[in-house]
Amino acid sequence: MFKNIRKYAVIAALGLTAVATTSCEEYLDINTDPYASTKVEPKLLFNYATTAWAANRAGGDDYVPIALAAQTIASGGNYGWGKGDVYDISPYSTGNTWKVYYATAGLNLKQAIAEAEKASPMNNNAAAQAKIELAAMMYEATLIWGDVPFSESWQEDISYPKFDEQKSVLEQVVALLDEAIAQIDESSSLKISDYDLIYAGDMSKWKSFARSMKFKTYMVMVDKDPSVASKIGQLLSEGGMISSSAQNFSFPFYNVPDKENPRYKLLKRYAGGENIFFFANNNVLSYMKQLQDPRIPIYFDKPEGVGSYNGVDTEAEADENTATISMYLYRPDAPEVVFSYQEQLYLEAEAYARGLGVGQDIGKANELFKMATYEALVFNGIGTETAQQYVTSTLPDLTSVANPVSQIHLMQWIDLMDRPLEAWTQWRRSGSEGNEVPSLVQPEGTPAGGLIRRWVYSPDETTSNPNAPSPAPILTEKMWFDL
Repeated sequence: MFKNIRKYAVIAALGLTAVATTSCEEYLDINTDPYASTKVEPKLLFNYATTAWAANRAGGDDYVPIALAAQTIASGGNYGWGKGDVYDISPYSTGNTWKVYYATAGLNLKQAIAEAEKASPMNNNAAAQAKIELAAMMYEATLIWGDVPFSESWQEDISYPKFDEQKSVLEQVVALLDEAIAQIDESSSLKISDYDLIYAGDMSKWKSFARSMKFKTYMVMVDKDPSVASKIGQLLSEGGMISSSAQNFSFPFYNVPDKENPRYKLLKRYAGGENIFFFANNNVLSYMKQLQDPRIPIYFDKPEGVGSYNGVDTEAEADENTATISMYLYRPDAPEVVFSYQEQLYLEAEAYARGLGVGQDIGKANELFKMATYEALVFNGIGTETAQQYVTSTLPDLTSVANPVSQIHLMQWIDLMDRPLEAWTQWRRSGSEGNEVPSLVQPEGTPAGGLIRRWVYSPDETTSNPNAPSPAPILTEKMWFDL
């Protein structure tokens, strides 16, 4: 094992390398500079944006700091990644992630929309594809920072865009999704197909994803804005959302040099292709043990000769008996999942269990809960018979538990372990402060003040944009949606 890997210079280098070594150019035929070009095909701009976004989500600038701070994985202390303040997010991470949303991926998508809409004939589907992806990215940006620029972003005549309040950002996300849905023409051959690495131009899948993103956005908003409950009910009644794993929004990586998942590339470069950095966090593993979850050997690898799966707290010292995050999850061709069928089903189960826009129906919630867990198990390589037996015989029945909503939240948390931004968001929206699921303890070594609720803004943005919030919110300050 490598030990005492704790210098932030090394951590920053790992983050930058993880993104840089999965560069967008590896998926493109050209290198496009959107600031210098006057006309670029929308498909090239769209593909560039998609790959930049996926590389950031899966790499050292996004996945690693969010997973450690949100406590879905453990650092192992000085035995693994290195002991330190996991709330001290490197400015390289905040800066690089901000640039993806605004200066690279976001800008490319805005230009793709403009090029598609001024084409003759107008390429409505290409514009819709770019709008849906931009909406999904801005949804993520506001859940990382809170108030962010949106309404005035990417406009040539506005040098310093204002920061929109989070409620407004989420409303704009929904509006952009509605605009894209209305623009989709499934009968048209004009669309992005060969450069669409997500759905290969299948506009019915793009429409389903857009409707699911609306649903997911409303589920984030509903506790602070109960008026959206009726819109949740309307979406449930109308359907048309993601309804199978074939509609998952996931970016593919490959077991091919320079096209591997950035998490694997980080390990390949710095640890010989083995995971010696990241460990099973008790905040996940202990609950999986209680539930006899068959994904334990999928999520975690035991050291050779150790009989049980042993976790560790977030910043506590691991040892030779501690399980690591599995190389199955960190395999080179592991996809980067933005939205999954099981995620959709868990959200639907929650809506029925809580009566959000529909009559409260624990029986219906239980049916959806079991379907979601089955899909989650199969997605992670559990055989269909084993998965069915588990949900039938072992998984708690919502009609028999004291708090069915908390049970749903716990399974959502477990399902999202390897998608830390979504897990962090799910935890923050799962209950009022001190009542979230699961109950987390502030990691050792972090400054007093509470659990992390947001990232601080990129220093580049706060020093260059006079409209940046001042004073800037601190990392323990709750966002608008966070009860």
